[in-house]
Amino acid sequence: MGGDQQTGKTAAERAKQEKADRLAKALRDNLHRRKAQARARQAPAIDTAETGMTATIKTDNSPKGDG
Repeated sequence: MGGDQQTGKTAAERAKQEKADRLAKALRDNLHRRKAQARARQAPAIDTAETGMTATIKTDNSPKGDG
């Protein structure tokens, strides 16, 4: 007899359920990421004058095979 004896689902039904579960997880993860991005946008920007910290920007002027 085909299918899983414990759940009574065929291979096609299991595959369909697994696909739906993956989609649901992807949608939940996407929602969490978008909420985190929205919270980060709403957070007040920290001015360097307040902290006294500055960031140095490193510029790489090496040719890296441009010759």
